Amino acid sequence: MFRNVFTKDIWDRRSSIGWWIIGMVAMTGLLASIYPTIRDSDEMQDVFNRLPPELLSMFGIDPATFLTGAGYLQGQLFSFVGPIIVIAFCVLAGVAATSREEHNGTMDMLLSLPVRRSSVLLAKAASLLLLSFLIVLTIALTLVATNQPIDLDLSIEGILAVCSGLWLLGVVFGGVAMAVGALTGSPSRAAGFATALAVAAWFIDAFSAIFSWLEWPARFSPFNWYLADIPLISGRNLGQVWLLLASVGLIASATYLFTKRNIATEQAVLPETTTRRRKSKMIAPRSSSLLRSVFGKSVWDRRKSVWIWAIGMSLPTLLTFAAWPSMAADPAALAGLIDSMPRELFALFGLSDTDALTTPEGFVSSRTYGSVGPVVIIVFSIGAMTSLVAREESKGTLDLVLSNPQQRRTVLSEKASAVATLVGIIVALLFIVALVGNAIWDLQMNVWHIAAANIGLGLLGMCFWGVALAMWSLLGGSGPAVGVTATVVVVTYFLNGLGAVVDFLEPFRVLSPFYWYLGDTVPLGKGLTFGYLALAIMAMAGTAVALARFRTRDLAV
Repeated sequence: MFRNVFTKDIWDRRSSIGWWIIGMVAMTGLLASIYPTIRDSDEMQDVFNRLPPELLSMFGIDPATFLTGAGYLQGQLFSFVGPIIVIAFCVLAGVAATSREEHNGTMDMLLSLPVRRSSVLLAKAASLLLLSFLIVLTIALTLVATNQPIDLDLSIEGILAVCSGLWLLGVVFGGVAMAVGALTGSPSRAAGFATALAVAAWFIDAFSAIFSWLEWPARFSPFNWYLADIPLISGRNLGQVWLLLASVGLIASATYLFTKRNIATEQAVLPETTTRRRKSKMIAPRSSSLLRSVFGKSVWDRRKSVWIWAIGMSLPTLLTFAAWPSMAADPAALAGLIDSMPRELFALFGLSDTDALTTPEGFVSSRTYGSVGPVVIIVFSIGAMTSLVAREESKGTLDLVLSNPQQRRTVLSEKASAVATLVGIIVALLFIVALVGNAIWDLQMNVWHIAAANIGLGLLGMCFWGVALAMWSLLGGSGPAVGVTATVVVVTYFLNGLGAVVDFLEPFRVLSPFYWYLGDTVPLGKGLTFGYLALAIMAMAGTAVALARFRTRDLAV
């Protein structure tokens, strides 16, 4: 099994891939089971006739096909949920393929073996391709299994076409993460840039039907290539050729960059720029004060990547604000659309108050504070835990930090404060953007509610930071900690959504951090709540568990 890099990489991911596959089976089966409710709705077609197609496209809906199984799944599964999961997996795998091993200090040992650098990276790319293919294959097999019982009326050609496009879409952004990681050697920058690019590409494609000035850049969006001509209905399209070419180009670029990179010194590809790069890495006197404490050093280490995450989330938010006037042009038709769709579908994505979608607070919350925002802030917070704590232990640098005259609890407390500061930077910029959007398009939102929504979003991220930190202190290593935390995120997310519509699950909603954050009122429609206090308590409790465990823990074990 361990005779080459490819099989070793597959073996290392054998457990996690199982959980990804189980999650995809459950997600695909659940969304497919809701289709009969959509199909049998007498009001749906009337609503589609009243609403402009440009507005429906923002929800991933093609009014001409949505009442068919193919149109429904194209709009609900393959336009939003599927891409989020597949892209997330591929980005994480792309980061691990290049910058993660270098950051952990294991790449040097791997490259000391009699194997070419290009072979190493291509083997890791092959692992990414195979494992992501298994996830997408799971979707395809689940649809084939449910096609006849639920009467989806899907063609095998359409299933293969859309799933192959989804696979290539994930590989494109995984390739971006690989290339950025090979160039910079920074896992946080690789993950941040790839995630920000994916969010921006999705929003550009979604809003291009409303804003004419986005039509030209939308042509270069991988989401446009992937969704062109509704592949679940029409089969393969030309966009998949562009996705394939982009994937090959990005992996080839990552391979070239990796073969030229000096792993030991983190020099760039061009030797003649080495001197300039070294000078640019020098710490200016005005910034040297940051390096006098664990807190300052932790913030300094992520000073660049945090802005990528913040800007990547803020710009699409501005587009969401800009889209509301068009959405509100026919409020009766919009309300009819929402009323005609099953409440379970909205609850699945954390929107238990469907009437709020007819308000600017509800619309913006559904896109930014209820879906994309939580995903981004949770991924960032868990990633900060692994890079600033867990991987410092695995690399041995945590031992060096603790050799200084300071207590262990001080070190961990300052790292927690640094993560809170970084999360605060992201939500602060998002708050400013929301204020600007509210003022420009005159949405008349309550400024205090905007501030409270961003505070709640930040606390949600810190809550799962606390969970991840506690898991690291109890289980040891970033792998088990991230795996358990990711499971908690998924389980509690669906516990909140399904608890809103399934009676026997309703009492357990109070156990979900997403219920504390979302509740039954959209984030932009309320101020500070006791749920936000619960998030803060959970974050502090997780940190407290880690502090207690960290005081007596043998890092060598």
